[in-house]
Amino acid sequence: MASDRSEVQGEAFTASVRDSVLWIHWLHGTSVTDKDAAALVEQASAVSAGVCPPMLVELNSMASITRAALLRFAKTLDIAAMAIVGPSPVDKALANHFAEVHDPPYPTRYFTANDEALRWLTEHPHAP
Repeated sequence: MASDRSEVQGEAFTASVRDSVLWIHWLHGTSVTDKDAAALVEQASAVSAGVCPPMLVELNSMASITRAALLRFAKTLDIAAMAIVGPSPVDKALANHFAEVHDPPYPTRYFTANDEALRWLTEHPHAP
């Protein structure tokens, strides 16, 4: 899967695989519902079929996310780790809430920049 650039577009996000990392880019200002979460889980499985990749999530000034969506991500994503990227205090609060309240079974960490997040995903034990 190295250097794979397959990509799918959902209504609220883009999912692609770049150098063995599953990248999720939420559209600017999105309010994520359980329907959006289900679509992301389905598309993530499609672009990374047969592999349990690390995931980099760009929040992109996400407006809100429902409790049902957070639960779906914590319970149904087949990933090795999740790096959540967003520069705002709201992004950090969303990431911390997800990690602390929903206790996903994979390591989850918040970053303000993609390069730091990518380094964490590719240089740690959960790396592909």
